[in-house]
Amino acid sequence: MAGWVAVPLLAVSGLVLALVALGLLYGRLPHRRNYAGRTMPTAAGITFLPIILLTLLLFAGGVFSPGLAEMAALAYALVAGCVGWADDLWGGAGARGFRGHLGALVRGRVTTGLVKVAVLGGGALVFGVVVFGFGWEALAAAYLLAGSANLANLFDVRPGRMLKFIGMPVLVLLFIAPQGAVLAVAGVVGGATGLFYFDLKERIMLGDAGAAVYGTVLGYLIVAGGPGTVWWVAGAAILGLTVVAEFSSISRVIREVGALRRLDLWGRGTDE
Repeated sequence: MAGWVAVPLLAVSGLVLALVALGLLYGRLPHRRNYAGRTMPTAAGITFLPIILLTLLLFAGGVFSPGLAEMAALAYALVAGCVGWADDLWGGAGARGFRGHLGALVRGRVTTGLVKVAVLGGGALVFGVVVFGFGWEALAAAYLLAGSANLANLFDVRPGRMLKFIGMPVLVLLFIAPQGAVLAVAGVVGGATGLFYFDLKERIMLGDAGAAVYGTVLGYLIVAGGPGTVWWVAGAAILGLTVVAEFSSISRVIREVGALRRLDLWGRGTDE
């Protein structure tokens, strides 16, 4: 099947599969209070996992001709979704950010968030070595992949915010990334499109499961083009936003910058 013809088919399949999975799982999802104190289903991002599995099956079955990088990225996304799901189920709201999780470790408590950081970081290193071999490219790719997954989680604190702010660079990168990378992520992008309305209108929360997977989509699209300007720009942005989140607040930046605030409130209609 011609690659670019298959992209919209995979996206539509992902959209349908995400909605079907959401319908089947909706009553079984864990519940958690959101930023406004309303209790609602969370971890709806688990619906991305069947999409990843379908894509892997299509690749393994020879419907497409993926490279090693595409298979490795899908495997990483699957692992990311699973550890995110575990954090949604058993994680607490007490320790947040790298400092919070490390502080809990110093006090003798291993948080699910710290386990997630270790798995995503270690998995990203494996991905980097598998795709780029031993060298600085592997380390840089690992940083970009794991950093993007973490960044998506930092944005996922308001309805629709993560899919808006992570979705914009994803959309741009879809037009410049290699065809194989676009094929690999098309299903998840379609699934995210299907869930966007429900996330925006506070019917669900995607949770760490959804943020980890969609952040992986962003990270892989960044990495897929190989070392260059995109790596440097993305790396600086990930570092800067992570530092802001650790020592201040991304929400505060969005609130104080008019254009970002309008984008954040679009479709939501309510302020902080």
